[in-house]
Amino acid sequence: MQQALSASNIKYLLALRSLCGPSNEIRCVSVADALGISKASVHAMMNALKEKNLIEKNHYGMVHFTPEGRSLADQYAACYDVLAGYLHRVSSEEAALRAALCAFLAELPPDHLGRLCQSSACAAHC
Repeated sequence: MQQALSASNIKYLLALRSLCGPSNEIRCVSVADALGISKASVHAMMNALKEKNLIEKNHYGMVHFTPEGRSLADQYAACYDVLAGYLHRVSSEEAALRAALCAFLAELPPDHLGRLCQSSACAAHC
């Protein structure tokens, strides 16, 4: 059974997915720079994601997704994109939309993510 993730966990998964690209690898310092947060905050979250077996991290600050982590990030991204499209039609405040979407996804029971992604709204993105 999939474990529950916090809105912050989801935010980082989505950021890592976006930043890693096809190489599936990125330096922690690059994540900190891209998100405009401290390296210490990134380090703490990377350790949390590592404990959840979603990423692997080496001594040199390089992280990459585990297969489970990549799959989960892809699922969250697909649902995020669908929800973002809907919310963009009703609001234009970008930071508020990101926070709302991550909070919504974090509140879903873990087994509901797959069902949401399989719904007709998300089917084209999954």
